[in-house]
Amino acid sequence: MAKLKKRSDGYYCAWYKGKQFLGKTAAEAEAKRNQYKYECENGIEQVKPKTVIEFAEEWLPVAKANVSKNTYNQYATVMDILTSVIGDKYISAATPSDIKKVWVLFIGKSQSYINKAVFLYKAFFQAAIDNGHCRSNPIISPSSKPHKGTKGTHRCLTEEEIRLIETVPHRCRNAAMFMLKAGLRRGEVLALEKSDIYNERIHVTKAVKFVKNRPVVGKTKNESSMRSVPLFAPLKPVIDGIDVYVLPDVKGGLCSETAFDRAWESYMHVLSMNAGHPILFRPHDLRHTFVSVARDKGIDPKTVMLWCGHSSERMILEIYDHVSEDREKQMIKLMS
Repeated sequence: MAKLKKRSDGYYCAWYKGKQFLGKTAAEAEAKRNQYKYECENGIEQVKPKTVIEFAEEWLPVAKANVSKNTYNQYATVMDILTSVIGDKYISAATPSDIKKVWVLFIGKSQSYINKAVFLYKAFFQAAIDNGHCRSNPIISPSSKPHKGTKGTHRCLTEEEIRLIETVPHRCRNAAMFMLKAGLRRGEVLALEKSDIYNERIHVTKAVKFVKNRPVVGKTKNESSMRSVPLFAPLKPVIDGIDVYVLPDVKGGLCSETAFDRAWESYMHVLSMNAGHPILFRPHDLRHTFVSVARDKGIDPKTVMLWCGHSSERMILEIYDHVSEDREKQMIKLMS
């Protein structure tokens, strides 16, 4: 092999297939060329370095095809947080210290939200490794571990909010009543038909899941979720207003995700108008309220667990049961 000549700028240059490789010494230039030649001969693709935001823009849309619209929007929000901190850095240069800076923006978020972010960031950097953009995953380092989040963001409704649900007419009212007075999940309510209510019981055997906005009826969340809930007195008048589904779309069929979101937004607006001030709660808050009211009335955790379709009392006690001021006063009386 011919001896490499030194250029006027002091660097040595080696060539291979039209590409040049520079080195401060002839040996360095040859080493770079030989490495590239080896990679070409062994089918190792040369990967152009990418920044975190560049790869995120490629990677995130791929995930869109496999998740619901709401989940994808949450993914996008979580990725925006990451790119706002280290978006301009090359992925290969991202460190656990960088990730710790990202977690600062999650202060005040729920533990569930943080867990989802950890899952997403792990998948993101693993994809970067698989595509040759970095060699290690900074998320899995012990030094990049996030702080503990809050236990949850769901809440119990106020007495005023409960009264509004019980009295204000709206197409969402029936669904709200079944979530509030029977503890059903949103998907269970959307799949619930009038024929599922008989012998003074609500038979929960199916649930709606959204696939690209379309409602798909399938099994309940798990085996424990298949259950029979008592038809409590406040729900009996509601049945008269049901044709087929508890909350149908405008054509009488199953609600799409968009249709439900719009109906719920309208519901919050109507309740706010009746209250004279903003009213805002989420469907799952009604399930939390059902559990807490049942516990306030002295229903034991195991019974509430069966009504809600949980496999363990722990979910009731640690997540769903919010001790009310009235219950605490009652406990104080008992202790006195």
